[in-house]
Amino acid sequence: MNIKKHFQLLIYSFITWSIFYLIGLPDYYQQWPLWAEILILPLVTILYFPITHYTLKHYWNNQQHIVNSCWLAFYLTFPLFIYDYLLLAVHEKLGMQFISLYWYLTFFYFSFWIQFPCIAMKMKHETNKNGSLDSGDESGRIRSS
Repeated sequence: MNIKKHFQLLIYSFITWSIFYLIGLPDYYQQWPLWAEILILPLVTILYFPITHYTLKHYWNNQQHIVNSCWLAFYLTFPLFIYDYLLLAVHEKLGMQFISLYWYLTFFYFSFWIQFPCIAMKMKHETNKNGSLDSGDESGRIRSS
């Protein structure tokens, strides 16, 4: 992946974080009742199925869905953790306690690493089933029998 794509994904991660932060104002979802915090987890998870599928299909054109899904998971977890750390641990002076206090954020630091590759594997299976890559490997090369 080239530098430009890395930079674009970093911008994508910041925009994603900003949207979630703005929706959660004034206290980054802490003012929400527990039932709403619990409800948001499956809703965001479900929302990210079509978003991830679309992103993997349209952002990259190399058919390396699994590798690309890992890059997407990286950019939607590690930078978001850093943004949350700077906001909550440093600015709000919560230290690493923010991980348990803001448990619903912590959930996504891990869930995307499972969800995105699963979506990618399904896409790869569909691609192989449709014959686009025949029996190719993740790089798009045709394997010999």
